[in-house]
Amino acid sequence: MTLKHRKIFSGCVTASTLLHISAFCLLQSFGFWVYSSNKSPSSNWLEQVEKTDRDQILQVAFAEPLSKNKENAPLKMFKTEKEPLTIKLATAVHPFELESSPLAPFKVSFATDQFLISHPHPPSFPLPASSFNLLEYLPTDLEIQYPIQQERVATVPTHLETPITLTPQIPRVDQEVVNHFSFQTEEVSGQLVETGTIGKITPPLPTIDLPKLPSLDELETSSYSDSFETELELVEQEDGKYIFALTLVPKPYLNLEKMNQHFIFLIDKGNSIQQERLHTTKSAIRKALQELSPEDTFNIVAFDSKMEKMAPQAVSPTKKTLAQAEQFLDKIHLGSFFSSSDLYKPLFLTVPGSVPVDEVYTAILLTDSETLGKKGAQRALLNDWTEYNRGKVNLYALAMNHDNHASLLEAASILNKGKCIFSSTNRGLKRKLLKLMKSINTPVAKNISCVAINSSSDCGASLLPFDAPNLYLDQPFVVMGQTDTLDDFILFVQGNLKGRWLNIKKKISFANAKKGSKSLSQEWAVQQAYKLYQTYSIDNNPEHIAEAKNLLEPFNLHLPYR
Repeated sequence: MTLKHRKIFSGCVTASTLLHISAFCLLQSFGFWVYSSNKSPSSNWLEQVEKTDRDQILQVAFAEPLSKNKENAPLKMFKTEKEPLTIKLATAVHPFELESSPLAPFKVSFATDQFLISHPHPPSFPLPASSFNLLEYLPTDLEIQYPIQQERVATVPTHLETPITLTPQIPRVDQEVVNHFSFQTEEVSGQLVETGTIGKITPPLPTIDLPKLPSLDELETSSYSDSFETELELVEQEDGKYIFALTLVPKPYLNLEKMNQHFIFLIDKGNSIQQERLHTTKSAIRKALQELSPEDTFNIVAFDSKMEKMAPQAVSPTKKTLAQAEQFLDKIHLGSFFSSSDLYKPLFLTVPGSVPVDEVYTAILLTDSETLGKKGAQRALLNDWTEYNRGKVNLYALAMNHDNHASLLEAASILNKGKCIFSSTNRGLKRKLLKLMKSINTPVAKNISCVAINSSSDCGASLLPFDAPNLYLDQPFVVMGQTDTLDDFILFVQGNLKGRWLNIKKKISFANAKKGSKSLSQEWAVQQAYKLYQTYSIDNNPEHIAEAKNLLEPFNLHLPYR
């Protein structure tokens, strides 16, 4: 760069600098946005504005004409009842913010649009450096009009001297606790004048949902109290107590829907059975299969140390399945001389995983009970299998009178909602089984429970604490019990029908009771002894066996446990 060019460049820079400095000084002298240097930083910002400008700013802010008498005009806090409060705002307020603000109950009008139209260029002024309260600088001639709601004006009785607090009901906007107005009233010239204060809504107490008791129709309960006749037998004991047997006999016109029943026949083919008894057993089962209903199912299991099943699953009694059962029975033969029967395994297979409410499972065991003489077999039957079964399968057994462990087989049947049927001859087994099939072919109710309610005393009738068997159509239902006094009581019987509940209520009186025989006392002793057997199989306490022996000795009955 030449010397000439350097001089030209330096002159341009100098001229530009002087021009910028002059423009900055000019703007500082005449511009409004820069603070004046004549005022001290500590002086109030309102003092820097002229009186007329300040009145104009306040008039624009509140859109109200100023009073002519500015010095002596009083501050009016209340207006007449018919004049509502009107506040004109010159700033934009969002409607939602207005509803949630303390000004929500008042009538508010906006003067923003009119102000912008009439003043295209509103005056501007710098904001103060610190926070301030605008109400401290309001002129004395500015009126603030407060509304008086007519619905809250009331006449104060002459005898009422204490203030009254009225709290309006304000709906909740959301789940959070919101602010609301509570009004404290003061007595002014016989009227209540309200003053707004801020309060908080108390959270409402949670309501308690009380359960509704269902009606009998909702419970699907049917009463059959009039559908059964009662027969009562009574025997007095040596200790002065009474034993009774109450029999419920269904009337001929009783018509209840039959439950589906699943039969499983267990045939003991051990060597101790002998050939003639096995042949009679197979013949009895052939006859029993003819008594099955079309909706029933059945299966056959033959066992000694091993097991054989007719079909993998239970089948319906059709011509094909009955022919299959005939072939299976023909193939059953006695086990070897050294074979012994294992009773626990086939009984274990009879227990299903779950039993529908409207179905019944029945196991019919035909055995000589010789396998129960083994060590541990009694406990396995009375304790282990009974506990595993839990009433899912009703156990019926057929035995001979001379079988060695027939009493233990009878105890297992009674503890599992069934019974043991005895025959004196082999031919009698066929007749006994056929009679049993006819009596249990029509189950109508299960899970039966019986309760005796004594109205006069606490030492009245008590029922035998056993799980009752199922209720069968045309089959008497027997309930045994004991009583200290011959006072009347009420018998309640409940159970599951097919899709409904069974209810039976009977008032029992001993006035017309029949005198029972010795067999009633014997049956009571047997039932109590079987309960003691079951308890002994759980805790191994020999006192239970001794007590059961004392109950059975007067009747020359054998103990299941040796």
